[in-house]
Amino acid sequence: MSSPAYMMITVAACAPDFLGEAVGHTGHVAEELKSAAGAISTRVGVISTGEHTGSLFLLQTYSELNGIDAAFSVYASSSHYKALIGGGKISVTLRNIIKLEDINLSNPTTDVPAFGVLTRWGSSDLMLDRAKELIPHFDAGGAMILRYGTIMTGNAAGRRLLAVAYPSMDAIEKTYGALQGDPKYGSFISDIDVDFRDIVRITA
Repeated sequence: MSSPAYMMITVAACAPDFLGEAVGHTGHVAEELKSAAGAISTRVGVISTGEHTGSLFLLQTYSELNGIDAAFSVYASSSHYKALIGGGKISVTLRNIIKLEDINLSNPTTDVPAFGVLTRWGSSDLMLDRAKELIPHFDAGGAMILRYGTIMTGNAAGRRLLAVAYPSMDAIEKTYGALQGDPKYGSFISDIDVDFRDIVRITA
C-alpha cells in the first residue's frame, strides 16, 4: 500500500433529517475523488463525540498537493456535491490539510473500518521516533490504518494530528488499555498538549 503525503479532512454540520441522504451523496463524492482527482484513499463517516457530534466527515489522502487542487474541481462538477450543498442543510465547519509523515502499521489494510479515532495535540517537534515506538500497541490492538502528521491550514496550523481506524470499539479499548500500561506512552503524553480526541463512525 502506497503511503500518501497529504491528507484533507472536511467536517460539515448537517441537519439531522438530511444526515442519511448526505452520507449517501458524500459516498458518491468520495468515489469521484478517487476516479477524477487521484485520491489514494477516502473515508466517509459521522462524528460521534466532541463538539462536532453528528457532523458529516470526509477524509481524503493524496501523494501530492495537486491532488487537493483537483478535488476542488471535482466538487465544482459533481452533481452529488451540488445536491449536498444546494438545500442549505449542511455547512462546512472545518477543512484542514495535513502533511503526513512516513509512519504506518506493520500490516495496514484497505478494508472499510467501523470507527476512526482522531487525536490532535501541540508539541514542539514531531517526536516521530517516540511515536514509532508505540506502533506495536496499535498493531496488537487490531488497528487497520494509521496516519500521523502536521496540520498546515486553519486555526490549528502547526498542531499534530493522529488518525487511526479500527474494526470495532473493542479494538479501540484494547489499544488504549495497552498504551496506558506502557511508560513510554505516559512520557509521550506528558510532553504534548492534547486538545481533542474524537471518534468517527465510518460508513464508507
